[in-house]
Amino acid sequence: MISMSERFDVVVAGGGTAGAYASYLLAKAGFKVALLESKSGEQIGVKTCGDGLGLHHVERMAKYLTPNPRVFQNKIEGVELISPDEKTRLIIKGEGYVLDRFAWGKWLVEEAVRAGAALFEGHTATEPIVENGAVVGVKAVERRSGMAKEFRSRVVVDATGSAAVLRSKLAGWLISEPLHPEDVSHAYREIVYVDEALESPQYIKIYLNMTVAPGGYWWIFPRSATMLNVGLGIWGILKQNPRNYYEKYILPRFRVSKKYHIGGGFIPTRRPLKSLVGNGIVALGDAAAAVNPIHGGGIGQALLTAELSSRVIAKAFEKGDFSEKTLWEYNVLYMREWGHRQAQLDVLRLMLQTLDNDDLNFGLSRKILNEDEIYHLAAKGTNLSLMDKFKVMMQFLGRPALLKKLSISIQYAKEIGDLYLAYPESQSDLDKWHAEVVKKYNEFREKIGLGPLPLA
Repeated sequence: MISMSERFDVVVAGGGTAGAYASYLLAKAGFKVALLESKSGEQIGVKTCGDGLGLHHVERMAKYLTPNPRVFQNKIEGVELISPDEKTRLIIKGEGYVLDRFAWGKWLVEEAVRAGAALFEGHTATEPIVENGAVVGVKAVERRSGMAKEFRSRVVVDATGSAAVLRSKLAGWLISEPLHPEDVSHAYREIVYVDEALESPQYIKIYLNMTVAPGGYWWIFPRSATMLNVGLGIWGILKQNPRNYYEKYILPRFRVSKKYHIGGGFIPTRRPLKSLVGNGIVALGDAAAAVNPIHGGGIGQALLTAELSSRVIAKAFEKGDFSEKTLWEYNVLYMREWGHRQAQLDVLRLMLQTLDNDDLNFGLSRKILNEDEIYHLAAKGTNLSLMDKFKVMMQFLGRPALLKKLSISIQYAKEIGDLYLAYPESQSDLDKWHAEVVKKYNEFREKIGLGPLPLA
């Protein structure tokens, strides 16, 4: 095997949403960027995904890159949240799109190349190159020839998806924090054409049902009234194959005329990693576990991490310093913009995973949380006024244990979110801060009947 080496300012491993968008932003800013993507040809951009993206993410992206209208398949007006017995349906307003995910992926890669990034398709990143305690490049294999290559750079971007191929190999570094089975959901989905048109295709359907999707939910994301993205996610700790559940409980509900694409994978659904940076390296998107822990959506967070990290990388080039200390600002920006809300939603996820169908039917039918409150929780995080509401409701509704659990969760979501807002400005304060996070999580978990936080 011949080894060849090429030198760049930045090497981006992974051409999904995060990697392609970061490559675009960095190349547009004048940096010499290599984008390594393991797929090639028509397979570029093909990814198993829920395909949903909120309008606010699109509007933010439009400041830097005008979206191509052909990637939007269906305009969404909100989410229909459906109880296990399907008797209660809450409409949560919120605009967005169901994407043609493959066209979206191809378009982003094309834009990166047009901005000047060098695309190396069919190149699989295998490990980081570490010299003198810093990442200085990426080892990769060209799939067609089997040739080993080295791509050298000042900064490496790990955008290799949930597998986090690069950061996970930096044993002993902060950025290498592994995912525990409790931190992931296993998902399976099919994009299908159906004979019977779906009612109100302007709404995404989220079905809460612990029999069909234990510890998760199942969904319909309509691309049109007759072309649907249908799938489910199951809590990883249960070690169940989601495809079996899909074929047993979900597929029989539809008259499918044709299947467009099928696929599965695992999604990090957890609190933020304690650090997304190391000497010479940053992690983005799913590789940074930057996913909404409640619904597993990650396209918007992939865009956000690309934007924030590229801003910090540009500053590092101005300083000529690519150390963890310089790149640390990306951690701080991330926690303030999204990480604190991710932590809040993770607290609510853990609580939801302790409920059964009976609890969910009761809570949804009595609108313990109404549509506006659910939207507020999902979009903006929690607030203490909800706790006051629960205290009043406990006196009148016949399920005080459930209300107490909800009330505790709202309280801890607020407290843990505030801790993430106070994320340390430098690495020297991280251990003390992280110990507080673990302590607070363990208090919460004990109160809702879970064991202590699994620390891998």
